[in-house]
Amino acid sequence: MFQRNPVICAAELDGEICLFHPESAKYINLNATGSAIWTLLDAPQERNWLVAQLLDRFAVGEAMCSEQTDDFLSEALQQGVLLQVTA
Repeated sequence: MFQRNPVICAAELDGEICLFHPESAKYINLNATGSAIWTLLDAPQERNWLVAQLLDRFAVGEAMCSEQTDDFLSEALQQGVLLQVTA
């Protein structure tokens, strides 16, 4: 399961989410997909649930959606904006 890191500050700018990580003093601008994932993570969620929700929102194939979701989750974990938690 994935959840937002509670130390991250987020704001919506022009329909996309901008994150600020206070520990690294970095700003991260999320694209439409990343913004959608961030919004969906208002509570901890499973990866497969995220993919299913994104497939409903975007006109994209399942393989592309899965790949982009995995890329975002991996990068977000590496940047420290998301946390992986157990249920």
